[in-house]
Amino acid sequence: MEKKKDSLPELIPAEFRVSTDLHFEQSWMNEETYAGDSVGEHTALEQANEYLAMKEIGQTFENS
Repeated sequence: MEKKKDSLPELIPAEFRVSTDLHFEQSWMNEETYAGDSVGEHTALEQANEYLAMKEIGQTFENS
């Protein structure tokens, strides 16, 4: 089966990146330097999950 190619032109070339965050220091950094933002977000989610789990375990012990 042949892959269907879209008839619409590519609006933004692949080499351009779009960001909704405003990071002034990123304007002169290469992508490898600042690409770790998602790792920071993942770590924050892990910490939040750990906090909520500790609260839930504490609640379980208090109720029993």
